[in-house]
Amino acid sequence: MTRQASADFSRLDRLVDAALTKLSLIAEGESVLIGVSGGPDSVALLHLLLDRAPARRLHLGIAHLNHQLRDSADRDEEFVRQLAGDLGLPFHGHRADVRARQARCRLSLEEAARQVRYAFFEEVCAANGYAKIALGHHADDNAETLLLHLLRGSGRLGLAGIPAVRAGITIRPLIFATRSDIAEYLRTRGIAYVSDPTNTDSTFLRNRIRHRLIPDLERDYHPGMRAVLSRTALILRAEEEWLDSLVEPIYGSLLTADGEGRVGLSAPALGRLPLAAARRVVRKALIQVKHDLRRVAFDHVEQVLDLVRRTTDAGPLHLPGRVHVRRQGDEIIVSRSEGVSGRPLPDEAPHDFEYRLAGCGGLTILETGDCIRLSEVAAAAIPELAGRSPQTVYMDMAAVEFPVMVRNFRPGDRFSPLGLAGTQKLKKYFIDHKVRREDRRRCPLLISRGRLLWVAGHRLDGRAGLSRQTHRVLKAELFLAKQ
Repeated sequence: MTRQASADFSRLDRLVDAALTKLSLIAEGESVLIGVSGGPDSVALLHLLLDRAPARRLHLGIAHLNHQLRDSADRDEEFVRQLAGDLGLPFHGHRADVRARQARCRLSLEEAARQVRYAFFEEVCAANGYAKIALGHHADDNAETLLLHLLRGSGRLGLAGIPAVRAGITIRPLIFATRSDIAEYLRTRGIAYVSDPTNTDSTFLRNRIRHRLIPDLERDYHPGMRAVLSRTALILRAEEEWLDSLVEPIYGSLLTADGEGRVGLSAPALGRLPLAAARRVVRKALIQVKHDLRRVAFDHVEQVLDLVRRTTDAGPLHLPGRVHVRRQGDEIIVSRSEGVSGRPLPDEAPHDFEYRLAGCGGLTILETGDCIRLSEVAAAAIPELAGRSPQTVYMDMAAVEFPVMVRNFRPGDRFSPLGLAGTQKLKKYFIDHKVRREDRRRCPLLISRGRLLWVAGHRLDGRAGLSRQTHRVLKAELFLAKQ
């Protein structure tokens, strides 16, 4: 294939060169694995890096994961395979059962796909000597991610968006470019790609942000909102990295114990820190013990700081990931339950939990990190969306009386599954649908007037279903914590 002449140097070319230079994304002579879905972003990235390969002496390869989630997945795989052959590049393909991982690990579909995808990329790199993984995320993705995390109540780290470099391996050369830059580049060069129909599916919150919220913001508030949001995310990312470097020596000075699966912190010294620094120290301790912050919510960190303020022994707190935190003398001890092999055990079933919602709004279930959100929506919007996802349901507001209760499974719970006659023990429903025992305890139930109306993520009760007589509609959403 003939590469484009320098006279065709585009705005996208300039933005990619700026990212490669300013962020030091790729060293001369490195081997780079490019994640190519077949969509416009990854195909543009592939051609841009191929243009730069001779001058930078880059060794490129293509990786494609077939998620097997839509009818066009095999077509996309064949398109990328053929593209690799046309360009004379190594092709690394794999098919994964993402839905099986979603069910096994109790993840959202997006999170299950992300985990499988990154694991595949890392395996290909390890087996073939690639130093970097190049992905096609761009500035518009960054803007959407900031809003997505803001709506879910994230702190600064979430608002920092998508990192241009992750763990020194994953790089995003398009991070300064917009979706329109990419579209213009592909159009003027006549480069073919495939389209993903799920990118317009309004079931997904990110798509609603992309196609509804951001256009509304640009029309009614600021015409350059995408650029503002992306720039804000980049600023917060740089500041987050700087603040983390400042907290590192503070964290080290507070350590009283530093072992595998167990960390001790000086409670008096932690209590004297400014609140923002204390929160960061707690998060670093949790990361050291748990290796990540998945399912750890803001309120979990606040509970640990409550222990710091005590003057006597207290705890333990039971946090997600089998993490336990207690105050013992002048120490805050953070530890994790271990199996006999020394490896962390799977997450234990959570303790009983019970919350009340006085009206529409959201809550975070501290024991699991999952979130429930209730909102009233217009009945006219329902036909387009109803029944698309078990994590989002629409119910007749007449069946709901506030305050409602959100709790986990109790022996004897019964409900009337929508579409079936009569009532059924929830335990039998879980058994029939092969829901693991530990996941039964983690599943939130929505209760109103003593009646179980929604087994979140599974089934709506028939008494809450919509009918022709429905005038007011309650939308209930379950946001699974990242695993």
